[in-house]
Amino acid sequence: MSTEPTPQPKLPSSGIQQNVTGSNNQSVGEMSGGTAFGTVEGSISIIYNYYYHRESVDSESIESTDSVGDENLLCPYRGLFHFGPNDAEYFFGREVFVKELFAATQSRNFIPVLGASGSGKSSVVLAGLVPRLIQEGDWLFTHFRPGSEPFHALAQALVPLYEPDKNTTERMHQARQLAEYFVNGSVLLKDVLSQIEHNHPNHRVLLIADQFEELYTLCSEQKVRHSFLDTLLASFQSSPSQSQYNHVLVATMRADFLGNALSYPKFGEVLRNADVKIRSMKREELREVIVKPADKLGVNFEAGLVKRILNDVDSQPGNLPLLEFALTQLWKQRRGKQLTHAGYEKIGEVQGALARHADENYRKLSDIEKEQVRRIFIQLVRPGEGTEDTRRLATKGELSEANWGLVKQLADARLVVTSRNAQERETVEVVHEALIRNWGELRQWMNTNREFRAWQERLRVGMYQWQNTQRDDGALLRGAALAEAEEKLKEHQNHLPQDEQDFIRASIASRQRRYWFNVCIVSSVVVGSLLFGGVSWWNLDANKKNTYLISENSKVRALWLNNRSKIPALKESIKVGKELQKESKATPETRMRVVASLREIVYGIKQRNSLENHGSEVWGVAFSPDGNTIA
Repeated sequence: MSTEPTPQPKLPSSGIQQNVTGSNNQSVGEMSGGTAFGTVEGSISIIYNYYYHRESVDSESIESTDSVGDENLLCPYRGLFHFGPNDAEYFFGREVFVKELFAATQSRNFIPVLGASGSGKSSVVLAGLVPRLIQEGDWLFTHFRPGSEPFHALAQALVPLYEPDKNTTERMHQARQLAEYFVNGSVLLKDVLSQIEHNHPNHRVLLIADQFEELYTLCSEQKVRHSFLDTLLASFQSSPSQSQYNHVLVATMRADFLGNALSYPKFGEVLRNADVKIRSMKREELREVIVKPADKLGVNFEAGLVKRILNDVDSQPGNLPLLEFALTQLWKQRRGKQLTHAGYEKIGEVQGALARHADENYRKLSDIEKEQVRRIFIQLVRPGEGTEDTRRLATKGELSEANWGLVKQLADARLVVTSRNAQERETVEVVHEALIRNWGELRQWMNTNREFRAWQERLRVGMYQWQNTQRDDGALLRGAALAEAEEKLKEHQNHLPQDEQDFIRASIASRQRRYWFNVCIVSSVVVGSLLFGGVSWWNLDANKKNTYLISENSKVRALWLNNRSKIPALKESIKVGKELQKESKATPETRMRVVASLREIVYGIKQRNSLENHGSEVWGVAFSPDGNTIA
């Protein structure tokens, strides 16, 4: 493989900033506009809509004391970032699996790649399969992650191929419009793919759906999820009679979400018959991961160190990110061109390197900043329900402007990754789920806040539905769900973004409106029954009943005047009203005095319901259609 810098290609007039480096260039290879270049043996291919994060090496932090210039050596390991196309020459240990994937692209058009978190699914596709297809030539690549809006994510990936002459702003508009067409069925995915084939008649297209489990962790609506799967399956169905396809979909997904996927029979059928499971690496393959990248740069390991590292890694596939991170940290501790036992011990070895790095950065913060960091991280983790906890994409608005400076510090420390979403909002997520599993502080924070975070995720499902229905009152919280939300608002107000607080307060306001509507209806029924109850007014018998009613009415008025903020006066006035309704011998004057008092109390009352003699809390009021009972 050539080590000469690859010249930068002339870009289409998309208005997107690009940063392209050759294989031995140390620049940060981050594609800020969402398009990356893969280079293999001088060939160049664009991966559209792919944000490529390349960890830069801070030469000042490298404690190398020998050989002038050695401290400037590019670190060939990837830390917690996946390998990308530009890292292909340092990607080792997966040759057998890459061959299997390559063979699948020649005979199938939907290839789900399943594996444990940290098993290297993204790396094997982007740094293994993509460069292998570039060698073959005549392939186009585009990339997406489903996120919370899978149709929009898919449209963003397709628009650069579907409308190649559009600039950035036009592509954003086109992607939003195309997503709406997919949702309502006015444009089919197969028609878009046909147009892409027409635009590029001599190329095949690889559509990379990375982190496909986001369809379950970030997309909250099952209807959208199933509709999206139907859209993909309708256009990517392998047939035994067809040997090659113009469009191939490769989807990487965590294996612990297989149960979620199998619950939808159409998708489950594909997974049962066509998935490719990435296995654990054999010891010799792990040795290649450790040794060969350093060999390419003339760096060696102290005797016995490789065996020591291999024994620490064992055969768990989820340990690959920890291994890569430890090797990255070890690289900074090298002496000249040698990686040493002393350096390995200093970083905390494989199992402790990541936690040590996180703890070191956390300890540098003030007490106030530590509390802010705790709040930030618990919002970046989605508590698992039958699965492990997963990372969650949060927006700048959710974490607040005040916290964003600290988010950037965490990004500089390689603990989180910042980016922008489809709406050009700044976003942040945990750099890798290995941090969730292995940093003790974060595990403790999540265990302490697990119940709150699980509730908050449920709240967000309701809030998104409310927002998607133009804030329809029918989508607001009610009953026990609202009571729980009210308590959480009191306890965790500082942890709830403004839009979630607005959702809860709108639900409370709706409940109050319903309550007063019910009070007015009940009052109208009572007053009406007194005025028009058909009682005989002319049967005037004795003053005794009238005196009693006037006396009781006076007591009610005294109660009302002395307790204007309480509801007992209303209850007592209704009792007097019922007595009046039953008493046929009350004088018209007595009747009007009681009714007038009742009206004054009904229209002047300002307290929420205060019902008594119940066994538990009461959060609503209702009345019977016949007007006889209020509860």
